[in-house]
Amino acid sequence: MFSSRRAASLRRRLVAVALLSLLLAVGCDTTSTCSNESGASDASSCAAEGVKNVNDDKTNPTTETTAAAATATTTVTAEMAAEASSWSSPDAKNPDALVPSNDGYQPPPYDTVLEHSDFLMPPLRPGELKMLRFNENFYDGGKYIAQNYAARIGLPKHAMAVLRKYASDLGALDEMKRTHYHDPLEPNSGRFFKSPPAYSGGRELKWYIQRPGKHYDSDLHWFGCGDEWTHESFLRAMADAGLDAVLDAIADEFDLDGLTIQGVGFLSATYGGESFMHWDWSNTGGRAFNILIPLEQVPGSGPELYVSDREVEDDPEGVDGEIKLHPSYGLLLGDDSFHGTHECDHRPTGKIRASVSIYLADLTPENVKIVSSDPTAIFPLPHSYKWLWTQRGRHWGDGRSMADDIGRISWQPVDFWDDCAKLAADGECEVSNAHETRNNCQVTCKVFIPDEEYQLGVPRSKIFY
Repeated sequence: MFSSRRAASLRRRLVAVALLSLLLAVGCDTTSTCSNESGASDASSCAAEGVKNVNDDKTNPTTETTAAAATATTTVTAEMAAEASSWSSPDAKNPDALVPSNDGYQPPPYDTVLEHSDFLMPPLRPGELKMLRFNENFYDGGKYIAQNYAARIGLPKHAMAVLRKYASDLGALDEMKRTHYHDPLEPNSGRFFKSPPAYSGGRELKWYIQRPGKHYDSDLHWFGCGDEWTHESFLRAMADAGLDAVLDAIADEFDLDGLTIQGVGFLSATYGGESFMHWDWSNTGGRAFNILIPLEQVPGSGPELYVSDREVEDDPEGVDGEIKLHPSYGLLLGDDSFHGTHECDHRPTGKIRASVSIYLADLTPENVKIVSSDPTAIFPLPHSYKWLWTQRGRHWGDGRSMADDIGRISWQPVDFWDDCAKLAADGECEVSNAHETRNNCQVTCKVFIPDEEYQLGVPRSKIFY
């Protein structure tokens, strides 16, 4: 018997199959690559799936597919989005058969992922989840699971194109490059910046750039949402990127009751020294996660992260494995999943490495305060667990989804300080590390959206478009 969760997931995929012929009409090649568990091409597995191996042809069909799609369209159509979530497509398991972004960006070929990773890296269909396992270089047979909550999840084929267009419309990629090469922040500082409208109903958006402390031996910068309007905008972009398939996979694998995306932003870097190994979550009952999705990668670069099997930070027997990301999959990290930025120096190229970071959780009365305790983000504000509780189960569970999101339940922000108006007039709502002021002047600093503006119960797609 299928669980209700798996049945709902399969129903969505069957709908996508019905629209497959529409996508084929735009001229996309459907030749695919088949791979065995190690990620290497395997003719017998291809024969079992009834499709061709790329090595059977003199030319690479992936290259032809990308070129045909690039000339056929510059935007992601509804038909492409439907096909992107289908497991039945012959290209579903070909990691290089991605919908191209409209700016001409070319991600690294998947062969480089195999070359620069210490883990088993089989290509994944959209919505397919595999736990992260070390390869045979570390353990006999290569079956050793790195962490209980570390996994890879196949992304929809159009996810990269949608997320890059969103970042481009915001001017975020340009701002990242400008920040790194012309105006980097000092460690443990931040600044606000405003972007043009995108998925915001014509409203200008607010972002907060911050750089962590000197314990990060890198120029890593975070580009996070500066208020609830911007947070809601990013959620709509992810809905169009088809991330419902990702939430389905996480909930099914870890037997969750509901999922909420409570924080999202961009990460970027141009160099990194000794890695700061850390976890993002602990003691949440295995119900909180971070997903990393590459947005821009430097051509010819090597591994980008370490993921470790260590149980504590200074575990002398811990093994730190190298991994390279790819826009065909997202890297999932949960409770006690130690990881860190790999050493790199992209400055001679003038380029940046950028990712989307998504924080999500199955909120419970026992973990909501832990999940809300992130001291770094400017939104959501640290320890704003009451606001977070209004989001519980919003994006997955009991038939809910990102595509059909109707938002949170009622929430009214409050000013706790008497001099909030003066502080705002003096610009104190938007200075570096303004967390305390914004937490105590929520209304005046316009951190949250009042219910009358939020339009409770209205589909978010009708407001944030």
